[in-house]
Amino acid sequence: MRLFLSLPVLVVALCMALEGPAPAQASPDLSSALESFSGKLKEFGNTLEDKTRTAIDRIKQTEVYTKTRKWLSDIKQKAKEKFKDTFS
Repeated sequence: MRLFLSLPVLVVALCMALEGPAPAQASPDLSSALESFSGKLKEFGNTLEDKTRTAIDRIKQTEVYTKTRKWLSDIKQKAKEKFKDTFS
């Protein structure tokens, strides 16, 4: 008796499994998938841009950046003067 009941249940379960996803779960068509991907890509780009700008602004406000920039400017000026004195 148990085998007699379990076989139809097994057949129904297999039919449901092989039927595929329900219409609400079906994968979207290509155009909507591309639009979704495009939107996500733009959002990622904007987020990345904002984070990069914030990091650069934070670096520019540090004392190390200011000192390094002044030091490099001094070296550049000294090199210009030495080059001018050497080849003039």
